[in-house]
Parts: sequence; C-alpha cells; structure tokens
Amino acid sequence: MTKAEKINPRKETTAGKIGRYLAMALLFGLSVVVLIPLVWTICMALKPDGEVYNGKFFPSVLVWNNFYKAVTSIDFFLYLGNTMKIVVPNVIGQVLSCAVVAYGFARFNFKGKRVWFLILLATMMIPGQVTMIPQFLLYREIGWINTYLPLTVPAFFATSGYNVFLLRSYMSGIPKDFDEAATIDGADPVRIFTTIMLPMCKPVLTAITVFTFMGTWNDFNGPLIYLYDANKYTLSLGLSFFKGLYTSQWNLLMAATVLVMLPILVIFFLAQDYIIDGISISSGTKG
Repeated sequence: MTKAEKINPRKETTAGKIGRYLAMALLFGLSVVVLIPLVWTICMALKPDGEVYNGKFFPSVLVWNNFYKAVTSIDFFLYLGNTMKIVVPNVIGQVLSCAVVAYGFARFNFKGKRVWFLILLATMMIPGQVTMIPQFLLYREIGWINTYLPLTVPAFFATSGYNVFLLRSYMSGIPKDFDEAATIDGADPVRIFTTIMLPMCKPVLTAITVFTFMGTWNDFNGPLIYLYDANKYTLSLGLSFFKGLYTSQWNLLMAATVLVMLPILVIFFLAQDYIIDGISISSGTKG
C-alpha cells in the first residue's frame, strides 16, 4: 500500500467525482442566479443619468457621485440614526431575553415545562397579520403610537420563539457537569448563566444577533404602521419615500439601496462562521 493510500484508503470513484463536479456546477449556477439582482443593482447605481434606460447591463462610465447624491437628496443620516434607535434595543433585548428563557427551559425542571415550550413553539405558526390589528389597538390605547416603543419594548420579552428554540437546543447540548462543578464551587444559577452558559453559547448568540439585526434593519411594516412623523422614519421608510420623489432616477434609488444593504452584507460575511456553527450545532447536524 502506497503512502497516499494509507492517508486516504477510500479512493473516490469515478461516479463520485462526477457527482461532486455536478454538485459544484449546480451550486455555482445557483449562486450566479442569486447574485444577478445584486450585481444589477450595483451596476444601476453606478450608471449616469443617460444610460438608465439604454438596456445595457454594465455602465460605460462609473459614476460614484450617485452615492453622494443619494445621501444628500434625502435625510439619509437622520433615517440612519432613527433606524439605529430601533436596531440596538432590539438586538440587546432579543439576545438577553431569549437567552434567559432558553436557559430556564434547558436547565430547570418545572411543572408544565413541556406544555409551555410547545405553546412557545406554536407562536411561531401565527402569522404577523393576525396580531397586527390587536397590537395596534393596544398600543394606541396606551399612547405608544408615533413612538419607538412598540418597535423596541416587545424585544425584551423574548418574542421570538425561533431564537428561544435555537438557544434552548444549544444549551441542552452543553453537559450539565459544568453546572454541577460550578454549584460545588458555590455559584448560583445567575452566575452559572452569566459566566458559563453565555460564553459557551457564543456561536448561537452571534447568529441570533445577526438575524435580529437583519430583521430589524429591513423591517418596513412595523415603522409604517406605528410611525407617521417623517422625522422618525427609518431607512426602509425613507427609501420608499425616496422612490416616491425620484421615480425616474433609478440610478439614485439603486445607489441608496446599495448603501442600505451594505451593513447587512458586511455583518453577514464577518459572522458567517458563527452563524453556520450556531445553527448546525443547535439543530444537531454537526458532529
């Protein structure tokens, strides 16, 4: 037996190679299909005014000034600041509250635990359109309309069953030996949660942070329903307002769209390893 055979005793068959190449070709083709709208948006954002309707995919001249015009044509930084006022509390609230609830389900036994967890999972099946009107009426009665409170306060009450499910699955996979050792050393459940569980849950916490950031950043319906003061608009609403002002200037609209998408793309690529690890381990697909 040669040295190569000792290292890899199971040689890849011809059929296996063909299957692998076909899978790679299929994935490459799907990637191209998915990336076409993004590339088109970027190309449109860089086109001069005279080439918007010429039918060509790529611009003949790259007009970087379109991004400056897009930022200065509307109150871009005002909308950006308003968006961060919603994104930051949502990320903090969802991560902390979902982690606490998941810790309770993963580490404590109490009466009706299974039933309550099933009820929590059942909330994931309720469409947002069903609760939209009752929530609006409730927030109107307590005077929260045209404020950021309806868009931020619920995040501190673990409103995402999916996040709780991911965290609970991840925490259940952590051996209880760590808890027992910490208890022997005199640690209470709060200290175990903050010093042991949270650091060990870093991958799934990062995934939840990114998902919450993306969902809140792109949220359009929430601000549209609860905010009517233009000075409180978020970027998603501001972008729609921009479209109303400059329907014929698609290059400026696409430039503003690229600027709105950029933070999400950067954060996703920076945290993609944590996202994959957090989801795969939570679902039990990673060995």
